[in-house]
Amino acid sequence: MPMKLFKCDETIPEREKHIYIKEKGEDTTQFLPSAHVETIPGSLSERGCSYCGAKLVIGGVLKDTIQLIHGPVGCAYDTWHTKRYPSDNGNFQLKYVWSSDMKEQHVVFGGEKLLKKAMLEAFAEFPDIKRMMVYTTCSTALIGDDIKPVVKEVEKELGDVDIFTVECPGFAGVSQSKGHHVFNMGWMTDKVGTYEPEITSPYTINVIGDYNIQGDTFVLEKYMEKMGVQIIAHFTGNGTYDSLRGMHRAQLNVTNCARSAGYIANELKKKYGIPRIDVDTWGFDYAKEGLRKIGAFFGIEDRAEAVIAEEVAKYESKLAWYKERLTGKKVCIWTGGPRLWHWTKALEDDLGMKVVAMSSKFGHQEDFEKVIARGEEGTIYIDDGNELEFFEVLEMVKPDLVLTGPRVGALVKKLHLPYVNGHGYHNMGFEGAVNMARDMYNAIYSPLMKLAKDDIRGGQMKTIIAEEKRKLKESKVQQSKSVDITSTEAMPTAVNYAAVESSDLDTQPLLIPDNQALFLMRMKYNNQNLLILHLPKRCLQR
Repeated sequence: MPMKLFKCDETIPEREKHIYIKEKGEDTTQFLPSAHVETIPGSLSERGCSYCGAKLVIGGVLKDTIQLIHGPVGCAYDTWHTKRYPSDNGNFQLKYVWSSDMKEQHVVFGGEKLLKKAMLEAFAEFPDIKRMMVYTTCSTALIGDDIKPVVKEVEKELGDVDIFTVECPGFAGVSQSKGHHVFNMGWMTDKVGTYEPEITSPYTINVIGDYNIQGDTFVLEKYMEKMGVQIIAHFTGNGTYDSLRGMHRAQLNVTNCARSAGYIANELKKKYGIPRIDVDTWGFDYAKEGLRKIGAFFGIEDRAEAVIAEEVAKYESKLAWYKERLTGKKVCIWTGGPRLWHWTKALEDDLGMKVVAMSSKFGHQEDFEKVIARGEEGTIYIDDGNELEFFEVLEMVKPDLVLTGPRVGALVKKLHLPYVNGHGYHNMGFEGAVNMARDMYNAIYSPLMKLAKDDIRGGQMKTIIAEEKRKLKESKVQQSKSVDITSTEAMPTAVNYAAVESSDLDTQPLLIPDNQALFLMRMKYNNQNLLILHLPKRCLQR
């Protein structure tokens, strides 16, 4: 039976349904891990909440919009500055966080008046910003605050603002995927078709599921500009509120992240007849395939091939250098959802690495179906993995690298294993593939990981201390002119220590017989070498 119950899960036998190890000759559709279901009580989940999926992943990326969270300030802070979404307008969306800052009395008596006050204050503080998104949280949803009438009041009072409501509290779904869905469908219903964009090219697309993590959007924009293709809207990397309202005018939807934004692509096809193509832009070969798909749709294959040839000429040799050094390295991918199947073949085909374990926080069963089809025999697949399972997997597969988020990454670092932050890291296009290869190479081959494994306590410490004492006795430092701190000989009292250059300053430990640490400071002053003995305060008290 390929479904696996880890030793750490013996008290939670239901976890067996969520873990699969691929074996030879199996019909993998019969052994898909249970996914997109409620977390089992007693299992420590790494998932994000539904509100987080709406605000952090999708809405919060827009560069010209106030993101007002109606709830306690912690909900706002938790979804601020945790991912790198740069923009070309000075990173407005990364600089500020807005919250109605609910307290206990608002939970008791209601927070609608507080919400209106916060909205008016936010627009007053940023008079140039005329767009806002308002999010409910667990607290405000549980007490029944009705935010839509409040939004209508503010729109009527101010006149020139446009506000979108996102009613998706954290408890609304089993993971952040619910927030993706609610935002997609709500935007499609309330906002798409309410703005007419300027058309500047006969070839127009929407890029859906791109969040400009570390500048991915800028890379794709460069490719499209060379091909003469206009991007009507980025959903939502470096995007604007109004550009997303004009998504209905694109001729093609290019979907990059099928899990977080595929919903709106499907709705645009139903309502406006806009076809959808799915692309993988993570990986060298995938980038070629994606550009060729877009070129073929518009009949401009020659332009696509020209871009591919130019980028390959610049980056292929660099990728080959990393492939030579990364081939055979084992990697675990513990991320959100679609990156599992985006990255698997890219790492294996482009770089010769071996993906040995994968874990998804919010992937659905179709995500697992894709990644298992692309994966190799013996690979471990986990839905909603917990920390104890990660420990057990690491012992089983002994990877060279882990691609995961900062929470699990902190755990991995304690085990002295290199990791790359996969949650805040995309690697779009040709240069992105090389950049990711570079970062994985640097992580794996960093000497810090080897040093971290050396424990210098115990017997080793005694050897080191003895050796340092010997070196110190032979040091020329003892031959320098010294000042006895117990003598009454006058010492310079006006030395400006801050003005002494760091190259003239040197401190080194001195261990005396009773193992009391002292410090010698060698300093140049008026062209003289001074040796100053620093005693800890407790020594002086003796």
